[in-house]
Amino acid sequence: MSQNGIATLLKAEKKAHEIVAKARQHRQELLKQAKTDAAAEIAQYKAKKEQELKQIEASNEGGVEGLEKEAEQSVQQELKEIKEVASKKEDDVVKLLIKAVTAPAAEMHINAS
Repeated sequence: MSQNGIATLLKAEKKAHEIVAKARQHRQELLKQAKTDAAAEIAQYKAKKEQELKQIEASNEGGVEGLEKEAEQSVQQELKEIKEVASKKEDDVVKLLIKAVTAPAAEMHINAS
């Protein structure tokens, strides 16, 4: 009976060893699958973020040029208005200068006293 008991124990040990080996193999397969899934998910996330970045860059690229054009138009408009005012006041300024040169007023300088 001791031989029978030992044989039973050996069979049980062998079966336990097989179960542990299968569990380890299953665990390894699950880890490989998890790594593959994670890599795919990372690649998908990376592609999504790159696409968002490209969209942001594209929207900002046109915006800068548009702002530059707007600023240039604004400056040109202000220059045009200044030139118009200068041309309207030109005759008055010339008359004032001629009057100041031809008819000086005698005044004592502030520092003379």
